[in-house]
Amino acid sequence: MKNVLLLFLLVVGVASHGMGKNVRLHGSLKEFGANVVSMDFDGAAGELSKEWSQKITVNKDGSFDFSFDLKKPGYYSVGRNTLYLTPGDDMEVYLGTSQPQSWFKGKGAGVNNYMKGRLFPKAGSFLEAGRNVKGSFEETKKYIDERAAQREKELKALPNASKEFVELEMMRIKADVANSYMAYLWYSDLLKDCKTREEGEKVANDFNKSIREYINPILKEISAKDEYLEVAVVRDVLLSCYDMDASIFDFPKSQRLKELNDAYVTGDRMNEEMTQSLYDELHAFGSKLKNADFKQAFLGRLEKRAKLMEGRPAIDFAVVDMNGKEGKLSDYKGKVLFIDFWATWCMPCLGEMPFFNELSKKYPNVQFVGVSLDDNTEVWLNKLKGDADHGKVLELFSKDPLVRTGWDITGIPRFLLIDKDFKIISASAPRPSEKDVITPLLEKYNK
Repeated sequence: MKNVLLLFLLVVGVASHGMGKNVRLHGSLKEFGANVVSMDFDGAAGELSKEWSQKITVNKDGSFDFSFDLKKPGYYSVGRNTLYLTPGDDMEVYLGTSQPQSWFKGKGAGVNNYMKGRLFPKAGSFLEAGRNVKGSFEETKKYIDERAAQREKELKALPNASKEFVELEMMRIKADVANSYMAYLWYSDLLKDCKTREEGEKVANDFNKSIREYINPILKEISAKDEYLEVAVVRDVLLSCYDMDASIFDFPKSQRLKELNDAYVTGDRMNEEMTQSLYDELHAFGSKLKNADFKQAFLGRLEKRAKLMEGRPAIDFAVVDMNGKEGKLSDYKGKVLFIDFWATWCMPCLGEMPFFNELSKKYPNVQFVGVSLDDNTEVWLNKLKGDADHGKVLELFSKDPLVRTGWDITGIPRFLLIDKDFKIISASAPRPSEKDVITPLLEKYNK
């Protein structure tokens, strides 16, 4: 009888342990306007690939109910939302395409409602795309420090937040401060009178020297533990300072940080045209990585990129045209397709657009296709209606996750060439502004 009772308790214990690893999210993703929404792992290995992305199926009314097994706490992203998920979390959520619109209820909601205040490193963190730049660096620094102190106060007041979460988020605040100090250079008027690259480099160098007394102590703090690399802005700051002159920004570099930097830099070569020789070179590099998660991420992304070699079937995805007609990209096969992935918020994309439109008039046997990756159709349509000349470009819109995951899009603008039979010619075609390179290609296929 004792043995039976012991077995029963063991089974219950195992079952309870398994249930504790389950994370459930349910609620609404209506604002995304998609049947499937991607949830990406946002830890250090997520910097190298979307190997651990999960697909959330969305019902017609925008509702969803999604569960997955989670072994340890970590950061995840859904659109522009950053979530911190812990085994056992069970939340009702409304996730908007921007963080402030979102809300969370249930187990795990406290830290995730706090995460709604997360700043964006690429917008200069506390500077918020330059909106918070003051008359001088000293005034701006005062503003940054005050905002950081308020954020720290909010963090420390969180009930039921784990010690691990608080420690990681403290590093996020510190990294945001460093990022904000450094971003002042780009959002202020310091570079406005520079007429040459050399002049700009001197101004930047002098500015960095002037703030190193503030930056270096932060760099040492946020690089003190490898666990801090799980925070995106910590990685952004450390990787951006990694190869800088040590007499300006100096901090210890752990083996994991060094390998992340090497894998990040080398992984950028996957954006080149994938050939067998490049594949072999990258595979050899990835196979030697010591950190198992980096190795898995790097080689996983490489295999996805290998599917984009010349002659492979093009990856299809859902689109909608300017009249609201839904379809697939493959509906337009029969001509060579020159695809431009762009968005209204992407300045380099807008810079390429006039060249793309002009080329579309010169090569009638090539179908030029613009595919907007904006958050919604309204901003896309407003942009196009405001433009005087679209050339002969077929303008489409897509929120299909297959665009980013299938074509391995980590940045835009990105250009593709697809042949008449819907097979890949180039998954990383030259930009329209690169006339010496793109013109011979278009001449070849304009037949």
